[in-house]
Amino acid sequence: MKRTRFSAFICFLVFCIVTVLCGCQKEEQESDKKLPQIRVGGVAYEPYFYKDIDGEFTGIDVELAKEAFHRMGYEPVFVDVDIAKVDSALPEDIVDCLWSCYTMEEREDKYLWAGPYLYTRRVLAVRDDSDIKTIEDLEGKTIAVQANSMTEKIFLENMNPEIPTEYKLHTYRTIADAFTALRKGYVNAVGGHEAALGQYTAEYPEAYRYLNISLYRSRLGVAFAKDRDEQLVQKLTQTLSEMREDGTITEILTGYHLDVESNLYKEEE
Repeated sequence: MKRTRFSAFICFLVFCIVTVLCGCQKEEQESDKKLPQIRVGGVAYEPYFYKDIDGEFTGIDVELAKEAFHRMGYEPVFVDVDIAKVDSALPEDIVDCLWSCYTMEEREDKYLWAGPYLYTRRVLAVRDDSDIKTIEDLEGKTIAVQANSMTEKIFLENMNPEIPTEYKLHTYRTIADAFTALRKGYVNAVGGHEAALGQYTAEYPEAYRYLNISLYRSRLGVAFAKDRDEQLVQKLTQTLSEMREDGTITEILTGYHLDVESNLYKEEE
């Protein structure tokens, strides 16, 4: 008789524990559902904003956006934006903000900006057997860049006076295509974002060399439409500053093998 009562007590206790745990889980799920959503748009650009093999959004800016907006009480929803439609994404209300390695230079008055939060550099990569070591060595060479990119603009608009005037510029749809051209000897160098080029030079250290030469340095920010709530934008700037101070941004950069010293924005500068 005692054994039957004890077994019944144990069953009742287990039932209570399961009920409590399920209730807590349900409350957490309901709490998550209550978070207002904010649409974060970006152009596919590794390692900042892209999809992994499972089709999930990932990257430096994706991780930063998740952490920052969760701290602010928002649930970010990520949206792919075609590079040709970036300028219309905010005016046409396709997204609430643009956050994917988006440079602030020459766009300061076009949007409301949260940040800056990082620096970005445009650099060069060459084949391991190349004789290109300096910017001056680009004289007479053929350079590959991604079409419609900031790097293309740097060359077309002569944004760096140190770059020689005599060279050929070839554009490709993706950085991967540009590296294919470099591998086959169609071009002498690839110009692009430091992080993007660094992935290829790290993956194929015997085939390519990354040149630690800065073609251009700019600030990254999060762009909002000018009629957006300014308090939201200011709050995001404050949150990003807190993430810089508590080491969150440093941890994310390190996870993607980026040099913290040259990429982390410093307010005193």
